[in-house]
Amino acid sequence: MAYGVLVERTIPVARSKVFACLMDFGGIVKLMPDAIESCTLTGSGIGAVRTVKLKGTPGTVVERLECAYEQQVFSYSIVAECPLPLDHYHAVVTVTDAPGGGCKVAWGSNWVAKGAPEAEIKTMLTGLYNGLIDAMAKL
Repeated sequence: MAYGVLVERTIPVARSKVFACLMDFGGIVKLMPDAIESCTLTGSGIGAVRTVKLKGTPGTVVERLECAYEQQVFSYSIVAECPLPLDHYHAVVTVTDAPGGGCKVAWGSNWVAKGAPEAEIKTMLTGLYNGLIDAMAKL
């Protein structure tokens, strides 16, 4: 599947630890304390909804956990109007064991640009995914 943005990296952390971090859906602030003011979680497991307040940004980003499969595939969507310059956002994260240890993380997403050039959104999301993967590499 082709993504609007795709970041693929190998990190020295076990797949199970990375997936556990993803499954802590309301704990995203632990990965991005400099960017996230708060996160509240409603529900648990598939269908759980997190409401994220970004520092310095009006409004919130409301995301729903769509899929979590076999500690390998994780996906979520933005399900409400948000302050980010995109619509119809859906992200998929795959985590596989890497040869020699650690794991390979592939974080991709599709979306429709809204109010900003597509290239700007790609840069923003590439930075976001690299930052999240960097934080997971420190687990």
